[in-house]
Amino acid sequence: MHWIALLTAGLALILARTLRAPGRSGMLTGVAFFLSAFAVTSFAIRVGSEQAEITRPTEYDQFVTYAAEQVRAEPDTPFVVFVGASFSRNAIDDEALTAQLRAAGYPHRVVNLSLQGASLQERDAHLWQFMRMTGMAPDVVFLEVADLFDSNPAYVFNVAKFSDRAIEQFDPNSTYWSMKGLAQGACHGMADCVKNWVLLKVHAVMNWTNIGLLATGEAASDVAPFPSFDPQNMPRETFDWPVDEIVEALNVPAEIHPEAGPSWARLFRLNQRERLQEAGVRRIAYYYPPVLPPEDRQYVARLCAGELAEYPCIAPVDRQLLSQLEGEVWLDHEHLLTEGAEVYTTWLAGQIESWGALQ
Repeated sequence: MHWIALLTAGLALILARTLRAPGRSGMLTGVAFFLSAFAVTSFAIRVGSEQAEITRPTEYDQFVTYAAEQVRAEPDTPFVVFVGASFSRNAIDDEALTAQLRAAGYPHRVVNLSLQGASLQERDAHLWQFMRMTGMAPDVVFLEVADLFDSNPAYVFNVAKFSDRAIEQFDPNSTYWSMKGLAQGACHGMADCVKNWVLLKVHAVMNWTNIGLLATGEAASDVAPFPSFDPQNMPRETFDWPVDEIVEALNVPAEIHPEAGPSWARLFRLNQRERLQEAGVRRIAYYYPPVLPPEDRQYVARLCAGELAEYPCIAPVDRQLLSQLEGEVWLDHEHLLTEGAEVYTTWLAGQIESWGALQ
């Protein structure tokens, strides 16, 4: 345990002892003293943990630490950040993309900040954590867009419940956007809505009252760095698509017409752009790695033509790209193996150059 965390825990115990109710007091008085002591000790723990930069350690924190080290090693070099979920974690080789862009004359370093199952809110929080850690704003930020996450503002509950990762996510800002999405009906049926509302409230309370923070938390400086890019060489055992089915899925043409995402996701992106631009990010762009389901590729292409038409937006509907992925280059129906990642990374470098996103 960090020494400041130990002192904070001791202070919390002293406050709890000091603020206990008198021996002879009614139920209402006892409840009032309990709530007051609980609020004061929670506040003391929050202040102490923030001063010590104590966080609930997750894989994302490791990726942020690694990326910050890469950027600080080249302090005078502009950098580009790709922020996404597992689609991006398996598809974007940031070292290879850096080399290809530099070969094309761009000095930028590319950073991949992506984690499986990461919601829009979780990605945003760790992008800002990365910016605070480096003390610098990226030149360009590429934000992943996917129907899977636009349609579920509480997606974290699909991958984690009552864990450090799930609890950490529900700070006031993330809770606000999750509640906004759920209030607008962004869930799959009544049972799913009720479940997500209950889990959201429980996790938000656990976050705000710092439950478990001092027991499992680590100082940011103690988090071990680890790269986000996760190359894979063998398909999942559960993935059994034959090549002809892969070819068929990739050859379904996209019917593209302008669309906008769900209201909460559209407003979240608007708010995110405003905050990033105020922080000094020069340009914001959007993208989505290739997947086999044609409706998922089409969703992003429609957003690129509609909601995101004013920004560089790279949807995976290019025939040249998809034709190169018509083989055994898939980890599963939504993720690429290393060979597929090489194809996508090379294609992506060309798209970035043709869009002029780094100029």
